[in-house]
Amino acid sequence: MKEILNSFSRDVEYHYNLQNKHLYKKKTGNAKAYYRLSFDETLEKDLKVLHEMYKQNLPFRIYGLHTNLYITDNGYDGLFVDSSIKNSQIMFHKEKEEFVVTANLPVSTLVNYTRNMGYDFSALTGIPGVVGGGVVGNSSYPSVISQDYSKHFSDFVKKIVVYDFELGELVEMIPDDHFFGIRDSFLKQANQTKMRYFVKEIVLKAEYIGKEEVTKFYNAQMEERRESLRVNYKEGNAGSFFVNRHIRQHTGKPMKGLLLENPSININVNGATFSPNRNKQFKTEVDTTDKDVAKCLQHVVNKVKEIYQFDLRKEVIILDYDGEIDLATFFDRNLE
Repeated sequence: MKEILNSFSRDVEYHYNLQNKHLYKKKTGNAKAYYRLSFDETLEKDLKVLHEMYKQNLPFRIYGLHTNLYITDNGYDGLFVDSSIKNSQIMFHKEKEEFVVTANLPVSTLVNYTRNMGYDFSALTGIPGVVGGGVVGNSSYPSVISQDYSKHFSDFVKKIVVYDFELGELVEMIPDDHFFGIRDSFLKQANQTKMRYFVKEIVLKAEYIGKEEVTKFYNAQMEERRESLRVNYKEGNAGSFFVNRHIRQHTGKPMKGLLLENPSININVNGATFSPNRNKQFKTEVDTTDKDVAKCLQHVVNKVKEIYQFDLRKEVIILDYDGEIDLATFFDRNLE
């Protein structure tokens, strides 16, 4: 494996501690190797190296800002690739009223740039991470304006340019009615077992309603999200667990509303718990183990299913030693 890793444009780090990439107050294991992918003149060469890794069945995963990623104590037995946000770009095609953005563009940059131009991406206000990650996960946040106003990333995406590691070339994708699902997409599904597609560029389109109107919606969303975004780093939020708009659509309440209405949903297992603040962020502590988190989340999932007849198990992205796993697998590996 080291021979092919030496082909990258920059040095690869070995036995890299992933706590630096978790963003939260939790210990993690090491990645076998770590590399930072840059959106510059080296990108094409580095994607070709990853193409060769794909052909040789050498494991790798690519992430943006890891904002909805839980990394286990086991680490990752492969190459953990960071997609740098440096050199991100956003371009406006006036004749089509479309925005062409690189996948490493922070969502906040997109929202602020388009707000000043009067194009309404305000529904994405407060969503953390980069645009590429938002597209793959079809991210959204419950609108504070009205349920009808809420939108997913899929409501804005017109075209996606991906690098296909199987083919070793760039491919354009035009999403159809089946491309996106709730917190899901064709890309997310295709990358679950083996990383086949890397999002390089996205074409986005939104309605023009004027700067004043967009700013009004933006301010309303930010007022709702401001405290939770701050808490993420103050308390040590272990992932954006269970905070998506379809929970509200099904139950009539966001996750924090469920926790306030039914305190029995929450439990504290050695620091794995939902915090007592008004945003009810999920958090861990330095000595919280994967088994603790599994016990806590299993309790939460079972209680929500019992009380609201709603299944939360698809809501968490978990990186374990052998790649991304679902919550059911996480439970099987950590609970007797």
